[in-house]
Amino acid sequence: MKGGENEMQSYGQDRLWLVNALIAEDIRRADEARRAPRSTRSIRRTVGGSIVRIGARLAGEPTWELARSR
Repeated sequence: MKGGENEMQSYGQDRLWLVNALIAEDIRRADEARRAPRSTRSIRRTVGGSIVRIGARLAGEPTWELARSR
């Protein structure tokens, strides 16, 4: 019986090791996937470019006039 108990404990430890290894691999892949799509431009440059495009659109539209009072 003792041999069977040791085998069961060994199986449980091996199974635990395998599950932990799979979890660690999933975490590593998720970390790599999260890091990969980063752009080379900084957030500051991206926001600045957006503001410039908005300004260019506003400059191209006719000037706004005040509404006349009744």
